[in-house]
Amino acid sequence: MNPVLEKDRETQLKTSYLTFLQAHDKEKPQDIDSMLARVNAENDYVMLKSSALKENTFTPDQLKGMENELSHQFQARKQAQEKDRYQEDYKQEVLEVMQQPSEETQYKQLFKQSLLAQLGISDEKDSSEEAKKEAEAEKAPVEKQLKQETPQEKEQRLAKMKEFEQKHSFDKVYKLKKEVLQELKELNLTDSQREKLTKLEKALDTEKKDHDKQKKEEKSQNGFTKFFARNNGANSSKKRKETQEIER
Repeated sequence: MNPVLEKDRETQLKTSYLTFLQAHDKEKPQDIDSMLARVNAENDYVMLKSSALKENTFTPDQLKGMENELSHQFQARKQAQEKDRYQEDYKQEVLEVMQQPSEETQYKQLFKQSLLAQLGISDEKDSSEEAKKEAEAEKAPVEKQLKQETPQEKEQRLAKMKEFEQKHSFDKVYKLKKEVLQELKELNLTDSQREKLTKLEKALDTEKKDHDKQKKEEKSQNGFTKFFARNNGANSSKKRKETQEIER
């Protein structure tokens, strides 16, 4: 047998067997096209294999060794591709999570939306940016038509804010609200809008003072209760000792 022809036959066999492996891997139940592709690829390889055996080009053991080697390479390559695909998918998931705003950022946005609604300013990003640029160019106050919030949207917004406030301390919520108020102060507001914003901030600060006062009173009350309980316990112990001495 001509060595060149033998090499060509080896290439044909390897190519045909790899085609069969790929077709077998892609075959899906109930998918006639994929089943036919696998059957045709298998038949082509079987015919080539029979010809090679008849020609005595390769022995059955040589063909079996070739099949095992190609099967191992195919599986190794498939696993590597799946690993790369998994890593890419995982990387994408991590990036998506990183791009999602934090709980604090979401709360600030909801509170900001609430204040803007009270001030009558649109919260649409494109229009607000455009309005700010126009206002800076013309030195005019920011006044955009407010997109009306539906009752359902308002209810959802309030529910999300309440959920956050229940999970975090008053001080943390107050801090975030103050940050939002500071951001809004930097807008070019009308006099009436700025006056309303000032009133809202004063109401928030009053709420903070009341909270701190109540907290201080509770702390003082707890301290007094502990002191009273401690003294009461000491007096009771003393009385028990005196009673025991009398009984003796």
